[in-house]
Amino acid sequence: MQKFAAFIMRGRIQAMLVAALFGVLSLLLPFAQPLMTVVSGAVVALVALRLGAREGVFVVIGAALGVSALTLVTMGNPAPGLVFAAVIWLPAWLLALVLRATVSLTLAFQAATLLGGLIVLAVYAVLPDPAAWWGKMFEAVMLPAMQQAGMGDADQVRQVLGAVLSRMTGILAGAQVLTLLFSLVIARWWQAMLYNPGGFGSEYNALRLGDRLAYLALIVLGAGLFVSGSIGDAAKDLLVVLTGVYMLQGLAVAHGVAAAAKANPAWLMVLYTLMAILLPFVAVALAGVGLADNWLNIRSYFGVNRKPPAEG
Repeated sequence: MQKFAAFIMRGRIQAMLVAALFGVLSLLLPFAQPLMTVVSGAVVALVALRLGAREGVFVVIGAALGVSALTLVTMGNPAPGLVFAAVIWLPAWLLALVLRATVSLTLAFQAATLLGGLIVLAVYAVLPDPAAWWGKMFEAVMLPAMQQAGMGDADQVRQVLGAVLSRMTGILAGAQVLTLLFSLVIARWWQAMLYNPGGFGSEYNALRLGDRLAYLALIVLGAGLFVSGSIGDAAKDLLVVLTGVYMLQGLAVAHGVAAAAKANPAWLMVLYTLMAILLPFVAVALAGVGLADNWLNIRSYFGVNRKPPAEG
């Protein structure tokens, strides 16, 4: 992995090619799309972290032109490159600049959370009833395709996916935020690997999103549980975004405690295996741990520092 990161940093062209390659792979390999997208975003974030805004923009432009040219030739449509730039590369670049300027994972995570919240609120500002809109999109586009593929009776599909469609705005916003944060974390890991070995672990293990965001999360939770109408629905979608972000803080708690206790790495492998098998339940549990940690400072009982050393 260190050689891969070093290749990216060898020059502007190399970074453009790698970002574009993984962007194209995300289009060609649907089963591996999340991973390919995260790696592509991490390339842009790494360049911006190390070399600054100008070099990061060059990589975004070059990668977008490369993907657009390829999809124009093969699909007759240059839009995928532009969409990738707008949805993944530019936000990853922006978050990397926040981290570069502040040297604070906390502030970068807060910025990503703000982005997810703005996406949810923008959807509710544009669409009177987002859940109904997603239902219509499902009936018009997704359901016919699923029926053609023989994926079950229409009524059964509606019943299974009904709850998912009602929270689709939050799920998509949360997915984008998690994608960007995973890209940022991987880029920071690569940066430490190349220029500050061992620095990333102490930084991520001490991640804490702060009391203010935690209190805001409690307010959103209360609104989602006790407020009806559009406000309650928006709160539920915001809660999906916050659950993903606090899940990452919960993972930081687990990593920090494991490192401080010198635990066998197999325990973390068990945790990630459970996440793969029981993602919704484990994610909620980790988010609860992450949220509570803002007040309890769980890692302090195991000797984890509140303020990690700065990373170059």
